[in-house]
Amino acid sequence: MILVIISEHVLRANWHKTKSNTITIPQGSIITPSARDFLRSQAIQVQYEGETVLKAEPEKTPTAAGRMLSTNQGNAASRASAGEASHPKPEHMTHLRGKQLILKTHPVIAWRGQLDRFGCDLVETQTLLVKAGETKFAAQLEEVALRAQQLMVAEVRELPIEFGTLFGWTADEIRDMSHHPDKYFGIPHTPMSYQDGWIVARLNSLRSKIREVELYANRAFTADDGSCSRPDIILLLNRLSSLFYVLLCKRRSEQREKRSLPIGISNRHLHLSQNHLELLFGAGYSLKKRKELSQPGQFAAEETVTLAGPKGNIENVRVLGPVRPETQVEVSVTDCFHLGIEPELRDSGQIAGTSGVELIGLAGTVRLDHGAIVAARHIHLHSDQAKKWNLRDGQRVTVRVESQRPALFQNVLVRVSKEFKGELHLDTDEANAALVKPDTECIIVEV
Repeated sequence: MILVIISEHVLRANWHKTKSNTITIPQGSIITPSARDFLRSQAIQVQYEGETVLKAEPEKTPTAAGRMLSTNQGNAASRASAGEASHPKPEHMTHLRGKQLILKTHPVIAWRGQLDRFGCDLVETQTLLVKAGETKFAAQLEEVALRAQQLMVAEVRELPIEFGTLFGWTADEIRDMSHHPDKYFGIPHTPMSYQDGWIVARLNSLRSKIREVELYANRAFTADDGSCSRPDIILLLNRLSSLFYVLLCKRRSEQREKRSLPIGISNRHLHLSQNHLELLFGAGYSLKKRKELSQPGQFAAEETVTLAGPKGNIENVRVLGPVRPETQVEVSVTDCFHLGIEPELRDSGQIAGTSGVELIGLAGTVRLDHGAIVAARHIHLHSDQAKKWNLRDGQRVTVRVESQRPALFQNVLVRVSKEFKGELHLDTDEANAALVKPDTECIIVEV
């Protein structure tokens, strides 16, 4: 389905030719926020092509206890609506339609308030989506916002409202998808989780809210004998709830297909050869394990050293184990400036021709003439995961960090091994620039 964007400029130009109180737009059209404001200001009703606005049947008044005004209240309402100067409209009452006064606790007024609240939540969600770069999805949700406006207009003007389609789906299609998400999206009926992400959480919140609006509608339009004066409104609200469930299932399915990874932040550290370990801590010395790292077989040791450069020192730099054939110091660009050494961006292990630095340990010092690098950002992938994503060792990819400050990192090295666990490694400068938190993830967006 092709999306048609209707702007305020186009809307005004066409409306001023006829000054009609109804406009007809193509199915799937998206009305911009400014155009929507214009529609509201002129009380213009919108309908899709193929939908017919019919004259409404008189609404049946629910007879549940507490819905009718008392005799005195009814007389007051009658006098106020008749325009008697001595009886201005009481503040505890409001207009239902025209000059018809009712209590503000009337079920229809409560329903309208809930529908307004849903509209606020929807706009807030669209705003967050735009901030997150999800502008297309935010624009698509404008179709729901427009339908909610049509609901309000149809109820106030006592006009019927047809379902038509939403997102190109009929009411029956939406119902079937919501009942069988495993069939359409490969997603079973499962509870929501924080791991699904904030967009899924917002969709579920909107689903919950529109269900509440539906409950208020049932109170407002269903009489004590079970008859319903607005089955069209009830149907539309019910399918809107199903629609949001369909959208969140679709989103969860898409996320499963995304090549997403957790992010590991690599603080300054070093890997020592056995020879240098003994020079720094004593003959025959072995590293003492402090804690396991995310990559299998790697650990943070109890031992730390001081890095000494031409301009300054950095103390308590952690040693990582196990020992390696050659010593390698990994620092950030900021650390290089503090030490007074040249930042050399290298893949791990490629230390030839890099800057040197002095290492100070408990038992001695080591003067390196090379080996200090700014480690290039890279991805660790298990061989099975790499095969599934069609990636190979040594490949370069682009990743997007999904944070409050989204960032694209290009030329990211992929390292594949059956010993690895899937993870993107950034240094502290890169992580801070993208506002990476412990639960932040990234997505491989380009290979």
